[in-house]
Amino acid sequence: MTIQSYIEHLRTKPEHIRKQIAFGSALGLTVIIFVFWVASLTGVSNNAGQVVANAVAKAGTPAQSLTASVGGFFGDIKDLLFTPRKVTYVDVQVTPSK
Repeated sequence: MTIQSYIEHLRTKPEHIRKQIAFGSALGLTVIIFVFWVASLTGVSNNAGQVVANAVAKAGTPAQSLTASVGGFFGDIKDLLFTPRKVTYVDVQVTPSK
């Protein structure tokens, strides 16, 4: 049974049955999303403290972080404006099917 035929079959049902099916489908999808969300949190929380500590250690002082960000911004602008971009064209051959 395809989805289109199932939807057509549901349209013949009374309205309260259609609402129950819609609610059940939405609830089922929500539960599946919730389970995946909880599963992803358990993997993250194991090393979260160490990850935060490493990020803080790499960031340095706020002044160093700001200087690096500004320097990176100006480097990106310079590359965008003054670095030539190499454009490569590839020949595509289209042959009729047999």
